Amino acid sequence: MRAFVRRFLTVVLFAVPVVLVSGVGLVWWGIRSATAIPDPPDVPGLAKAPETVEARRAATELTDGQVGRLPELLPWAEKLGSSTVDVCQSEHRGNMVALMSPGAWSPAACGRTVNVYLAFDGGDVRARLADLDRYLDAQGWRSADMWKGLVAADQYAHQTSRDATPEEVAKAAARPIAPSVGFIRSEGKAVRTELRVEVGEGSRSYRETGEDAWYQDHGTRRYRNDDEHRSEYLSWQPVRPADVLKPAEGRYVVLLGFTTTYAEEKGRDTPR
Repeated sequence: MRAFVRRFLTVVLFAVPVVLVSGVGLVWWGIRSATAIPDPPDVPGLAKAPETVEARRAATELTDGQVGRLPELLPWAEKLGSSTVDVCQSEHRGNMVALMSPGAWSPAACGRTVNVYLAFDGGDVRARLADLDRYLDAQGWRSADMWKGLVAADQYAHQTSRDATPEEVAKAAARPIAPSVGFIRSEGKAVRTELRVEVGEGSRSYRETGEDAWYQDHGTRRYRNDDEHRSEYLSWQPVRPADVLKPAEGRYVVLLGFTTTYAEEKGRDTPR
């Protein structure tokens, strides 16, 4: 009997560590499998696809046509500079709710952004805002914000309540004239085009300049190729806004930021 008990204890003492090690291994394998980053989308493949190449051509033609008419339609504005960035990219996003989730890659998409920096004398700023609104309307742009245009955005920023005190009225009147409004094309297009228009005084006026701001702060491309990013740059001609806007001290600046998304990966859910 004692011999049986000894053999039984020997088996148990041998088996328990094996079971524990196996269990730990299975748990580790499960965690590793659950949190492993999935394969990224084929960003270079999307960039080189024939339909993407054609869509890029159409997007370039559309934006060039808009920018090319600026001297004719806004003769009072001086062009200070412009930038062009065309990139296909995807980024890996973790799941903030499920910590053990591997996350997902955003659908690969190709977009072209052209920023145009203009300057004008501020003798009658609000008349220029009205000119810009007429230009945007004639070119088929419609406001995507709560304001119908730059004039409406400026009026909203300077409004006061009906029972405002003289001090409150004076404070509202002293606010800077710096409207910022997003626009979209009014007619249906195979490509989606958005426009951000910002007006402000001197070199302080830029806020949403995309890759230009990144280039100014970091001196590099914004999108990389690593565990969290995949990118394929097709054009990279950024500028540093602070350098471009130096000659505009004492004048007003208009930033026209044209962004066209012309190709998107199909069949991949957007991560939340």
